[in-house]
Amino acid sequence: MTSIRLYLVIVLLSTICLVNFVAALHGYRSSMAQADKLLDRQLTDSANLLAKLEFTDIGRQDSRDFETLSSETRHPQLIYPQTMMFQIWQGGRLLERSSNAPQALILPLELGFHIKNHQGLHWRILVQQSDDTPADASRWIIVGQSADAYTTLIEGVIFQSIWPIIWVLPILGVAIWLIVGLGLRPLRQLAKLLEQRKTDELSPLQASGYPGELTTLVESTNSLLTRLSEAFEREKRFASDAAHELRTPLAVLKVNLHNIAEEVGIDNASLQELEASVDRMGHSIEQILALYRLTPDKFYSTLSWVDISALARESIAELYPKCQNKNQQITLDAQPQKIECDAFAISTLLRNLIDNASKYTPTGGSIAVSVSFQNQAQNQQAQNQQVIVAVEDSGPGIPHASLERVFDRFYRVGGDHHSSGVVGCGLGLSIVEHIVHLHHGQIELGQSKELGGLRVSVVLPCQHAVRRGINHG
Repeated sequence: MTSIRLYLVIVLLSTICLVNFVAALHGYRSSMAQADKLLDRQLTDSANLLAKLEFTDIGRQDSRDFETLSSETRHPQLIYPQTMMFQIWQGGRLLERSSNAPQALILPLELGFHIKNHQGLHWRILVQQSDDTPADASRWIIVGQSADAYTTLIEGVIFQSIWPIIWVLPILGVAIWLIVGLGLRPLRQLAKLLEQRKTDELSPLQASGYPGELTTLVESTNSLLTRLSEAFEREKRFASDAAHELRTPLAVLKVNLHNIAEEVGIDNASLQELEASVDRMGHSIEQILALYRLTPDKFYSTLSWVDISALARESIAELYPKCQNKNQQITLDAQPQKIECDAFAISTLLRNLIDNASKYTPTGGSIAVSVSFQNQAQNQQAQNQQVIVAVEDSGPGIPHASLERVFDRFYRVGGDHHSSGVVGCGLGLSIVEHIVHLHHGQIELGQSKELGGLRVSVVLPCQHAVRRGINHG
């Protein structure tokens, strides 16, 4: 069902048509039954009248046709309309007939009402025997009337009663459309109010001014918004507490490890493994907190126009000491290009991609970062333009069988104990994919043609889909 309004209009019009059809059918059948009774009564009255008249035996009129009989021998009452006919028989002889009745017997002499087709018409005929004639010379009166005339009359009456309903249906449809639209106005107002709300606005709706059917919906929505607000507040407090409660002990632990290293010697294998575990724990905490900050309820309220090439330079500058320690060469090919995005999210995306490339690229390797502008058509509007961010390295890359799983949280190629010995938690690419989806972009993994390692390509729209009216649910 695409529209409640259209559904109600179709159902109501269909119901009205069906009810009128049933009523017309019932009226037609009732009218036909009444017409049959009226017709039978008229035939009975006509037969009774004919039974009281005296007639000349037209069988003895030699060869003279009944139509040429002088007016003196005809009863003026017997000049019937063409829709009626009669015959009077006695002793096997025809005493009298109407002008449209044949001289032969119309139908067998059986008492009661009969149906007969004659002269292309449908006739209802009454056969009646006169009671005041001798038994050996019974007089039979046959009276018929065209039933088609009554049927035509009744059908005309039914049609005249239905026709106004037929031509008024379009007007009725427009009226129902307007009335239903007026009745659904509060629902449209509520939908518009919810649509215009910001993603981070969780205050209750105004519960007054709505009909009873929507009051329950508004109250349920307010209850849901209250629960969501409380849940987000609990998450916010948890993130704040976790940042304090987890970072501080880790910082103290690192200081203690540093002091122990000076006492026992930095080359102690157990101590180095402990320091690597602490670094991994700290990295996991930072990634989890970053993932929390990128929830949709917070993301859509922080959109702004940012130069993505500047963010790329900042990310490279931040991670350059790490690359320098491994004697890695990192290059940037980018021109100034602004996109509508969350600056923190894009910075996190770039840092994760460059950090991953540096981690898995061997000492003395190369890393290439590029930001290019994709213009598919001339005079293209900003909301249809795209930016491609690519990070390539000369590392071992990712096996084809693992390409689909590397975006799963906490998944690492080769397991927790990676052959490279690099500290990681399996959240980097999962966070990158999450950021790309928030910006309605696309991400693709493949092999670098120039460096031979992994190539991560991210396509981002210059203007965010929220501004273009695209549903981001």
